[in-house]
Amino acid sequence: MNAEDVVYQPEKYWDRLFAPGGHASMITTVDEEGRVNAASYATTVRIVHNPVQIAFTTAAAGQTAANIKATNQFVVNLPSFERDILEKVRVVGLPFAKGVNELEKAGLTALPSQFVKAPRILECTRHFECEVVWVKEWLNRAMIVGNVLGASVHKGLVDAKGYLVWDKVKPVAFCGAPYVNMFAAGYETMEVGMPYEGPEVQAADKSVRSYFDDM
Repeated sequence: MNAEDVVYQPEKYWDRLFAPGGHASMITTVDEEGRVNAASYATTVRIVHNPVQIAFTTAAAGQTAANIKATNQFVVNLPSFERDILEKVRVVGLPFAKGVNELEKAGLTALPSQFVKAPRILECTRHFECEVVWVKEWLNRAMIVGNVLGASVHKGLVDAKGYLVWDKVKPVAFCGAPYVNMFAAGYETMEVGMPYEGPEVQAADKSVRSYFDDM
């Protein structure tokens, strides 16, 4: 994969690009000196459709949180369900010392971003450049919500309307800490009916159509 094969999507397609709603990810940031940090996260979630906003939690005392507080920026990089990139996700998740560039340790390629200082990861199929909306700390964790400023994808992984080509994108989720090294994915899609005919159905449909009329 080369840099010229990664293309930015128009804003009206950002929400479609993040589907499904939750992902394993690698999040890149930079500190005040411009040093790159990358960290792996089990659950990164799209929480608002319009404007598109993404949330994740991290250690409140960790480098990712510190960099985000300093710059108000981060990049969400979504890998695919492929062994090579998932092995690198695990490397990036190791507890390297402050100042170490995890991308270099994992053999990943930094791709300059257009809207933020932190780089994208070339080997990841989708990238979301974000500006912080808010940070909430509790216990030893911090929840961070970002507003998407720009989104890019490898060529050929979305159709003309910005929808994912599922069997090429191969979205992936992490099964959770007790599973240690297990990832999961599913690429088959299914349209399902509504076994209920009350007025709530029409009201919900009308609400959805209204929401996306200009998309």
